[in-house]
Amino acid sequence: MTAFDDLTRLVPPPPNPLGANGDWNEVEAALGVQLPADFKQLVRAYGAHHFAEFLTPLTPFAGRDLLVGPAKRLLEQERGFRDRYPEDSPYPFYPEPGGLLPWAGTDNGDRVCWLTAGKPDAWTVVCWNPRGWYYDPHPVGAVEFLVGWLSGRISTSVFPDATESAESAEEG
Repeated sequence: MTAFDDLTRLVPPPPNPLGANGDWNEVEAALGVQLPADFKQLVRAYGAHHFAEFLTPLTPFAGRDLLVGPAKRLLEQERGFRDRYPEDSPYPFYPEPGGLLPWAGTDNGDRVCWLTAGKPDAWTVVCWNPRGWYYDPHPVGAVEFLVGWLSGRISTSVFPDATESAESAEEG
């Protein structure tokens, strides 16, 4: 059993996922890094799926540039804050070596990133609230994080648990 198998049991993939297919070699060449295999599998199966009506993977194939362009602008957008408040910026930003690279976003504007140190399939997931500068690392990959968050086994101080997110979406 893999984390991906667990994910498909928790949330069956949509029959026709939006933004699921494209050229990964082109995406990785544009980023200058190889991406984790589990993320590519996630995007192929789910595309821009809205998990728990709250968290959405940043597929590079959704018709809008959700992954590459924003990643390339990240360092420039955050450099000013980091220069003024280095104690509140514990991680480098992509494209810096080992920098945070967002792979999903939430309805609250939070980012779910990889800490790109080491081999891609061993990257750590870091939840980040760029408005409050809260970081919460989780030593798992993208799919394992999703499974843990959706099942309630992983919680983060950055955004609500999946059950809370789905309940507030139903109320709204």
